[in-house]
Order: sequence, then structure tokens, then C-alpha cells
Amino acid sequence: MHTIFSHAKINLGLKVLYKRADNYHELNSLFLKIDWGDEISFQRRDDGQIYLISHNELPEGKKQLFEEVSERGDFTRNILYKAFQECKTFHSGFPGLDISLTKRIPPGGGLGGGSSNAAALIQHLFWGSKYELSDQIQEIARKVGADVPFFLGEGHAKVSGIGEKLDPFSMARGNGLLLIPPFSIPTKDSYLHLKKPLQKNYTGKQWSFLTTPCLDALQAGEWEMLQGILENDFELYALQTYPELEQLKRDLYNWGCSYVSMTGSGSCFYGLVKGLEIQSEIVENSSRKYPSYSIVPFTF
Repeated sequence: MHTIFSHAKINLGLKVLYKRADNYHELNSLFLKIDWGDEISFQRRDDGQIYLISHNELPEGKKQLFEEVSERGDFTRNILYKAFQECKTFHSGFPGLDISLTKRIPPGGGLGGGSSNAAALIQHLFWGSKYELSDQIQEIARKVGADVPFFLGEGHAKVSGIGEKLDPFSMARGNGLLLIPPFSIPTKDSYLHLKKPLQKNYTGKQWSFLTTPCLDALQAGEWEMLQGILENDFELYALQTYPELEQLKRDLYNWGCSYVSMTGSGSCFYGLVKGLEIQSEIVENSSRKYPSYSIVPFTF
């Protein structure tokens, strides 16, 4: 049996530039892998079939979304199923798989859980082959989902295009905490409220946040310097729709977070902190005031 840790990601800033002619959106962001996520194991089958056995460790308010696409719902709607079928179009000789998934990353949270799981499957199937991380494998990953290529890499990346263009970058190691609300924000709704126009030929400026001060802050771990520079375009809609998230963000700053943001199109928020002691204090404060939220400390 081959077991892979399936990392969650957070976004440092998320700028949606415009809607493309293919109905996807052009975006810029920094994706950071964190040391928390799912665990996924693979066991070979000789019949060419794929089966899932899942252990749902999601919060109560998040369980149903996953159950609908697990083996207890319609597994053919799961991104793992899509990834397996896409890989078989590239190489029909793949064996079947028994998949055991411990699910912690909530759907609809902006943490990339499905994409991370799909990347783990692709990584397993091509492990040690001459095709590993080749252009062909990257193309398979892009067909499965825009964020999947990121999870095939080792570290953090500046992301552009629809999420498939990656430029690896390094930064200081740090600590943070993730707050998972008991509700989700549909990605479709978030995009609808952006009202980004359809443009076939975009002539505006690209995201230029990687100025010297920002790069210096990332390298030095001066997370407070990111305030007002790295912003998430989806956050305004989330804060207006769910006022408790606005209060949550204020509380995290008041308790000592150096930088607070929503990740992806929501609904999860995170705070970056300086040191494990303050991280522990904020986890305690958050758990006391927001008992219906899941609070996850992490490092990156």
C-alpha cells in the first residue's frame, strides 16, 4: 500500500483579472502548502476498477458535501474518479485501485482539497516512471482541475492563468491558524458578484505585488507588511454576506495575528502569527468565541 499526505493550501492574495472567452477567469495568487490535510492510500487491483473507502473526519456542517461524492453517494462525481479516467486515456494499462481516504479538508472552503487528492492519485500512478512531472502529466493534471498542477509540485508557487501557470518561490517558514466555518460559500456565487467583464484581449496591468518591500517581507517573515498589499478579491462579498466573518477577521487581528485573509473563494479564513506561543493563545481564544468553527493550527 502506498500512502501520500494530501496537503491543503492557502492563498496569499487572490486577484481575479478578467473573464476569458472560454468562460474561465484569469487570476494571480500565491499558493502556500500547509502541513495539514488529508491522508490517501492506494492499493493495486487487477480488474482495472477504482473503489473508494473514505473516513469522513470533516466538521458536521461540512460532511454532507463530501458524502454526496463519496462511495456513499455518487463516486463518479468525485475528482478522484475523474483523475483516474483521465490517466487511463493516457495509458490504458494502469491497474485498478482501492483508495482509502481520510478526509479532513472541507469542500467549498478554498483550501484545494479535491485538487490535492487528485494530484496524489496522479503522483501515485506515475510514481518513478519516465513520465513523472513531464509535460504530458501536467496536461492531464490541467484537464482534471486548474489547481491540480500546483499540488504535483513540492513547495509554494506564484500562480497565474486559470491556476495552471506556476512560478515556484521561497519564503520564510511560519505559523498560522485556520478557521473553518460551519457553512460554505458557493464558488459560483462568489464569481457572479465579482462582475469581471468578458475580455478576449486584456491590455490592463498584471498583478504587480511582488515589489521589493513585499518580497523582503515574505523572506523575513514580516507578515504585518502584507496588509493592504495582498488582498483577496472574493473577500468583500464574503464579509458583506456573512457579517460574522467580518467580526472574525477583526478578532483575529485584535488577538495578535499579523496578517488575516480569506483563502480562495471562501469560506475559510486564516491568520499568520509570529511564534507558537501566540498561535496557541489565538487558537484558545478562537475556540472559546467561535465554538461551531473548526480551528486548525498549521505551519508552512
